[in-house]
Amino acid sequence: MKYEQVKPNTIIPQIEERLLELIEVLKKLNETVSKHTSDNYNLRIAQKRGHPQYYYVSKNTYPAGTYIPKNKQALAQKLAQRDYNAKAIELLQKEIKATKHYIKQSGAHQSKTLTISKIQALYSKMCPARQKLITPLTLSDDQYAAQWKNVTWQGLPFAPDAPVYNTIQSERVRSKSEVLIANALAQHKIPYRYEYPLTLHRQHTHDTTTLYPDFLCLNLRTRQEFFWEHFGLMDSPEYVANAVSKLNLYTQNKITPGKNLIITMETQTEPLTPSVIDQMINDFLK
Repeated sequence: MKYEQVKPNTIIPQIEERLLELIEVLKKLNETVSKHTSDNYNLRIAQKRGHPQYYYVSKNTYPAGTYIPKNKQALAQKLAQRDYNAKAIELLQKEIKATKHYIKQSGAHQSKTLTISKIQALYSKMCPARQKLITPLTLSDDQYAAQWKNVTWQGLPFAPDAPVYNTIQSERVRSKSEVLIANALAQHKIPYRYEYPLTLHRQHTHDTTTLYPDFLCLNLRTRQEFFWEHFGLMDSPEYVANAVSKLNLYTQNKITPGKNLIITMETQTEPLTPSVIDQMINDFLK
């Protein structure tokens, strides 16, 4: 479901990083080209019997040039690289200019962890009374989270004899590890839905099946949703087989690890730890 017309601008930090990279490369290329400004030779390449032959062309030898023998191929490489660098400098200068212009026009405030574009600032700087009268193009994180969480669903029932595990938000889950995950998500203020139903299609049989992923999580910064599956009985061959089948079904429906699916797992000797959970949250949900 789409809750806002324009997503927050999350690319400015990446653009700033690229800008620094472009400026550094431009500086190095300018230094390299300046060393060869006295070179008045141009490179000409001809084909003879399907093989390239290289010639350096000066004002006195134009247009044929002087043949560069194989034992002096370094000269051809030098001239080719010089010409490439000169053209690359022009492209770098154009991209740097365009990048600076984009950052200036779109970024009201930006940092590694926060980007507020002028579109967002347009609304956030208004007084509360005016804000109440407007539906902004881009919602604040609190507004978006409130709308995202404003849904109802029916998860899987609990067996009568199932142990009771409650989270800090008084939500019942199925294991101690799920308590750890849910509590960490809440502490990091990551919106989530527990066992939110998901209908998937099987490629070969063309039928559908409904799964209940452990968590559906929201990255508020990017507005991207992530499914989080915890596999807690990886000692059991039968459990592992079911886990592989579930992961294959996810993949068939374009839900893949590292892209929109978070996976944690454990065995009796390798339990899930809070540090692993925090790492997943920082990598995918912040």
